[in-house]
Amino acid sequence: MLRGPLALMLLTVSLPAWPDSPQGLTVDVPVTAGVAGGALAVWGVTELAKGELTPGTCRWCGPPSLDRHVRAQLVWSDAKAAGSLSDVLVLALPASLAGADYFFAGRDARRATEDVLVSVEAVALAAVATQVVKFTVARRRPAAWAAGLRTSPDDDRAFFSGHVATAFAAAGAFGTVAKLRGYPAWPAVYAAGFGAAAAVGYLRIAADEHWLSDVVAAAAVGAGLGVAVPLLFHGEEKLTLTPLPSGVVGLQISGSL
Repeated sequence: MLRGPLALMLLTVSLPAWPDSPQGLTVDVPVTAGVAGGALAVWGVTELAKGELTPGTCRWCGPPSLDRHVRAQLVWSDAKAAGSLSDVLVLALPASLAGADYFFAGRDARRATEDVLVSVEAVALAAVATQVVKFTVARRRPAAWAAGLRTSPDDDRAFFSGHVATAFAAAGAFGTVAKLRGYPAWPAVYAAGFGAAAAVGYLRIAADEHWLSDVVAAAAVGAGLGVAVPLLFHGEEKLTLTPLPSGVVGLQISGSL
């Protein structure tokens, strides 16, 4: 049962070195909007149907010792407060990054809209990936595991964290877009975005909603998609994906920027 989740956590993305000068961002607005909108629609439909799509019982029911240890150290006495904070932060993060991008773009509404659209595309694809894995793995959430009782299908949707994947995808996408655009503040976008995303991960554990491994996997997938989507689909130089050698699970991104 651990093989699939562990393989996912080994997902490795090898990115080429950044160029010394900005390479630009190309955005086909109708296509990008269609991809983003379609992915969001898939997420919405699957979220509404999660009761039917979630298996009747957990497939990954017991946590490894590291997950149990971290849970014991980090869960808040008021888990609901941590959950509420994570809900606020996961919404505030992309909104704040979008607002900052508007100023980085010189208050050019058209350019800022393109930046946000590319970032939304990455976040939406991360959301779809999260849903597919949640329904496939059907991992028991820590609070339900501790109680020894499943009260709803959502109790078996721990792996991996949608909050964390969303936060890391937003941070990676806005940072990569800023770098491709040549905005001088792009390092700060990465630093602030990934820092806030890490805080979301901590809060999801503190809320007793996710295990450490849920958060680590979500961070890897979210950040990977957040960085890869602008590079692969919107960078002026196209990149290629190839499997990693020697049986390692993951993909290598190759090419020049």
